[in-house]
Amino acid sequence: MELDQTSVDVNKARYPMRELIIFVGILLVIMVVAFGLFGVKKGPPRIAFMSDREGNFEVFIMAIDGSNPTNLTNDPGADGLPGWSSRGSSLAFLSSRGEQNASLYRMDDQGGGLQLLVQDPEIIAAPPIWSPDGKWVVYHSGSNIQIVNSSSTEVREITAGTSQNRFADWSPDGDQLLFLSNRDGQSAVYVIDLEGGEPTKLTDSQFSSALPVWSPDGEKVAFVSDRDGDLEIYVMDSQGGGTTRLTDSPDVDVYPKWSPDGTQIAFLSNRDGNAEIYVMNADGSDQRNLTNNPAQESAQGDFFWSFDGTQILFHSDRDGNSEVYLMNADGSNPVNLSNDPGTDFGSVWVQ
Repeated sequence: MELDQTSVDVNKARYPMRELIIFVGILLVIMVVAFGLFGVKKGPPRIAFMSDREGNFEVFIMAIDGSNPTNLTNDPGADGLPGWSSRGSSLAFLSSRGEQNASLYRMDDQGGGLQLLVQDPEIIAAPPIWSPDGKWVVYHSGSNIQIVNSSSTEVREITAGTSQNRFADWSPDGDQLLFLSNRDGQSAVYVIDLEGGEPTKLTDSQFSSALPVWSPDGEKVAFVSDRDGDLEIYVMDSQGGGTTRLTDSPDVDVYPKWSPDGTQIAFLSNRDGNAEIYVMNADGSDQRNLTNNPAQESAQGDFFWSFDGTQILFHSDRDGNSEVYLMNADGSNPVNLSNDPGTDFGSVWVQ
């Protein structure tokens, strides 16, 4: 009886600990689900950009009001063309540091955790772009497209051959890539699965097409084409059908950029005599000049919607040299953020 009673007492002592373990486990599950649904609370957005204000090009970061510009790279080599991944919590950038003509690196938003991803003498000077899940970074090597794993530095070849292939955009789910290729004649839009296989051509290669971008929901693709005689912006479904012309101007309309909610498209046009940023509804209606200034505004297409769609980041030479600007999404209140005699451009949102 004493042994049995001892056994009962021991079992009674175990129950509170087991209940505590179960409770903690449930709590952890709830926390994981909550973080998965709502995400980790992030600080206010900031802006990374490249500048030669200290004698050579470096990657800087500053507050959204332009305060506290900080040199993140601080190296004798040329560093620039930053690309941010919220999922990877990292900036990817190109660099000429060391003995390489061009290398691809990653670092955190404080300039720490520097990691070499790729050394490739054939890297083309184009911004490295992260996959939506933060796992891969796409870059150009010669005439082809490659991706590198941001953790293992595994390199995967997406295209091969002698044709000119240029990356355009990741699908919102990260499973496919849009790219441009002249493999069948003129530059056409193709899509290919991340895991490889044969690409699918989405546009007619008897005309030149360029700058395709997926809508946020992945259902449509906006792109530029000269099929009607000059460069205009079109939209098609993600399978290449239902092509509709959105702009109709005798001048150049390029660089379509979907708003985060997919209801509007910002774009670049010289219809008023110089490169200006415009916006239109996703169906092409209500086209408006946002910048409306005689200067050149983001002529390389480096203008970006804010994460919440309320502002647009761009660069302009309206104050005599290239500077980073921010304006409201309706074009109001343009502010010079970088405000330095150096050359400042290539800005991206960081959060």
